[in-house]
Amino acid sequence: MIDDRHGFYFIVMGCITYKLFIWPYFISPLRKIPGPPSDSLIYGNLKTLMKEESGVPQLGWVEEHGKVITFHGLFNKPKLYIADAKLIQEILLNKAYDFIKPPSVAIISLIGRGLILAEGEDHKRQRKMSNPAFTYSNIKEMVPSCVRVASTLKDLIEDKINSGETNINLTPYISKATLDVIGLVGFNYEFNSLTSPNELAVAYDSIFNSPVTPLRIALNIISNYIPFVREIPLEPNKRFKNACEVSSRVSKRLVEERYNEAKNEELKGKDLLSLLININNKLPAEEKMSDEELKYQIMTFLFAGHETVGISTCWALYSLAQHPHEQDSLREELVKAFPDKSKFNPTYDDINSLEYLNCVVKESLRLNPPASTIVRTNLKDEVMENYFIPKNTEISLGILALHKSTEVWGPTADNFDPKRWLDTSLTKNVSNLNYLPFLTGPRNCIGSKVALTEFKVLLSMLIRNFVFKPIEGFHIRKRSFPAPKPDPYLGLAVSIVES
Repeated sequence: MIDDRHGFYFIVMGCITYKLFIWPYFISPLRKIPGPPSDSLIYGNLKTLMKEESGVPQLGWVEEHGKVITFHGLFNKPKLYIADAKLIQEILLNKAYDFIKPPSVAIISLIGRGLILAEGEDHKRQRKMSNPAFTYSNIKEMVPSCVRVASTLKDLIEDKINSGETNINLTPYISKATLDVIGLVGFNYEFNSLTSPNELAVAYDSIFNSPVTPLRIALNIISNYIPFVREIPLEPNKRFKNACEVSSRVSKRLVEERYNEAKNEELKGKDLLSLLININNKLPAEEKMSDEELKYQIMTFLFAGHETVGISTCWALYSLAQHPHEQDSLREELVKAFPDKSKFNPTYDDINSLEYLNCVVKESLRLNPPASTIVRTNLKDEVMENYFIPKNTEISLGILALHKSTEVWGPTADNFDPKRWLDTSLTKNVSNLNYLPFLTGPRNCIGSKVALTEFKVLLSMLIRNFVFKPIEGFHIRKRSFPAPKPDPYLGLAVSIVES
């Protein structure tokens, strides 16, 4: 007779065998969909995804298996990867609220349930209330703040060159610049992180620019299944917890300060927080955002408005350094528009009228979108390409795969070529179905025009004033975690453009 101990052991081993082997290979409906073999019963395909550059393994899968693919996550869990434009349109545009963002303990802790993570009716209400803050007239008012910070960044880099430093790690400076910009345009707040120590800049730097170790990756993944692992007093957890606390505290303080200013009269500022509070104060009670929701919006703006633009600016500089002819062409346009670089003070219309700048920005976002892949989970059973997809399936949408599709972009889809955006025979086929740096549908990026404006101002200031070249022997790759940033950092040889 089997004693209780052996019986328990038998049950546990049976459950593990079912979870890791029987379910994924013999029962899951996703087993019928082609895809790469699992590398491990424990890690699935995760090691490959973490080892390679962001988005690269999936491009190989699409080439070999097609546009609808099964791969395996932690504990060999079957997942779906889609690189089909029509299916992605169905998910993001036609059924946006039937496909939700899977809960991530890490990201919820860092940015709260603001616009990025709110779902269903909460998202619709928050989006409706926030839309008026992102009008054309309001965004135009933000350009002087962008120029001011860009000028500070330019002076800082110039000082380093004049002191004899030509090989420069640009990552921390660009990251601080974008934080300073979002401080001004988002909350009319002077972070001044470029010129003085700032706790929020330090906190973000500790999680986004620190070395990626196997322990960090493991904690991030496992915490989505076993949340309490974030409470283990390990160094990555301590850094992450501190960053979350700082972000929450700073956001709460900003909301409280602005509410105190709004007690007696409508706020006059054109920053996003002032606009949101003015709008919120005029809404009926059932439509208003709570103080907690407003705090979450600030946490969201801090994260998205700072990291997204910083990463995009880094990759644009990297691509231009690798392609000096394109860099020269952009600089020629900027010199023509702003002959005296000491008087670089563009308006919103100035910056958006520069044809080649727009081409460079679009091309950089095509090859290096803020997210190579985004993830959704279906709330109900679906059928895609005649395959049955059970509810609660984790579905990865291949943004980078769309952006590198030869069907749309031709045989040079992998190449950095801003001039392709001047080819009307190509651009007539480009739409929000196959070019999605800021997604599409009701959950697209509400701040895309703010981000693009900031991106263009920073890039224009830097290219007008400096020449960027690769550092000989220094290799840069695109990390996949925690964000698709240059790894180990954006190191370039920088020299001053003579007047």
